[in-house]
Amino acid sequence: MKVLKSTLLIIALGAVALAASPVGKWKVAASTPDGNTHNVDLVVKEDAGKLSASIESERGSMPLQDVAFANDELTFKLTLDVGPIPFKLKIDGDTMKGTITIPDGSTGTVTGKRDGAAAAAAASSAVPTVAGKWKVSSKDAEGNTMKVTIELKQDGEKLTGQLWLENGDGAPISDGKVKGNEVSFKLEADGTYEISGTVDGNSISGSYKTPNGSKGTFTGSR
Repeated sequence: MKVLKSTLLIIALGAVALAASPVGKWKVAASTPDGNTHNVDLVVKEDAGKLSASIESERGSMPLQDVAFANDELTFKLTLDVGPIPFKLKIDGDTMKGTITIPDGSTGTVTGKRDGAAAAAAASSAVPTVAGKWKVSSKDAEGNTMKVTIELKQDGEKLTGQLWLENGDGAPISDGKVKGNEVSFKLEADGTYEISGTVDGNSISGSYKTPNGSKGTFTGSR
């Protein structure tokens, strides 16, 4: 039971971090099928794990719909009189590249670079906001699985919190750390449990090792 508790604990810890952040102000050039290039600012924000975005130009600001980020790809829709225009942008550090699709099915290209001060802010925010409740599950070496609820608190790169099993039993989280999209965690329970995970959007997958050397896996989502 203690092994399972630690496993789940681990999972929850990792499940709360976010992948490489799209948050910031981007200088974007969108080349449409008619041969025109539109230069705008793309502003992406994050609040409690939810993304929002807008396009800004000399004409003003326009909110975007269906903003999502997974597998290092930022997607959203720009709604105009001609209909919704979807964007798919792959982010690599402080650059982005992707496509735009016009309602008639034709496509154009999009390139962008994170703006100076915004890039620095995004880099400093590489530690995501992970506070909240998470649903996680784990599988040990024998194939046993368990589901738990975890509530996390965050102070910079440090994570603390509490894990609850379905029967109401709880266990504290300690020494949780977030660095980029990597999460590591140790749990002391009849020995030291070592946990590590990689985050992707609002999900995580990883592995853990028990004091006796056996290993398991975990997954989780907020």
